[in-house]
Amino acid sequence: MSDYYTLKSATTEHAEGVGRIIRDAIERVNAKDYPPAVIDRLLQNFATEKVAALLQQRQTLVALVGEEIVGTGAMQGAEVKSVFVSPDWHRKGIGSAIVGELEKIAVRHGIETLKVSSSLSATQFYVALGYVEKSRIYFGAEETVLMTKAVS
Repeated sequence: MSDYYTLKSATTEHAEGVGRIIRDAIERVNAKDYPPAVIDRLLQNFATEKVAALLQQRQTLVALVGEEIVGTGAMQGAEVKSVFVSPDWHRKGIGSAIVGELEKIAVRHGIETLKVSSSLSATQFYVALGYVEKSRIYFGAEETVLMTKAVS
């Protein structure tokens, strides 16, 4: 945690802000590693109404500076999902704090190993947090890095 941001559980009221952060990061960061067709599909996956539905299925956190959402991350079962930080707030420990909190939640639920399907853009981030690459898979032109970490 930090003096300038707080982490809390997301609610449906956060759907618009969560979607906005994710879409912004996809357009400004992931677009460097993926072709436009992949980026367009990802942007559609995180429209506000789809994010609202995901919030019902996942344990989702938001990082707030005041009332502004600057980051988000979720866990579904034993999988870390949709960790994104506004590019304007990168390199300030927010993403690491989100993943660290998700790892604590996993331990409390008896989960021993977490997995993540990382974008190419986030692979080094997860490596720095102790995740290990297991394999790579392709969804059409989208390359995804499957990674794991023992958390208990």
